[in-house]
Amino acid sequence: MPTINLNKRKPRERTYNKAAYQDVYNTPRWKALRQYKVKNNPLCEECLKRGVIKQVEEVHHIIPIDIDNFNEELAYDYDNLISLCIECHKEAHKKLNQQ
Repeated sequence: MPTINLNKRKPRERTYNKAAYQDVYNTPRWKALRQYKVKNNPLCEECLKRGVIKQVEEVHHIIPIDIDNFNEELAYDYDNLISLCIECHKEAHKKLNQQ
């Protein structure tokens, strides 16, 4: 019979930070800024560069926010945001993870 490893795994660091990121994204300030960005840019900005029209689904920070060294000005900077569809948002995060 196979052995089942019941040792608890060490949670990934991202798990700890996910709640901290949610604290930012749940603020009225972020929600208003996100709504304003979607209103001004209702289509995926990356898709538009390729001549494709897709509705925005995510608002992405171009320069990622760092919870450990939180920069409020950067987190809520309209010029640091880009409207993306789900696929382009995934690609943006893949590129960030490769750096």
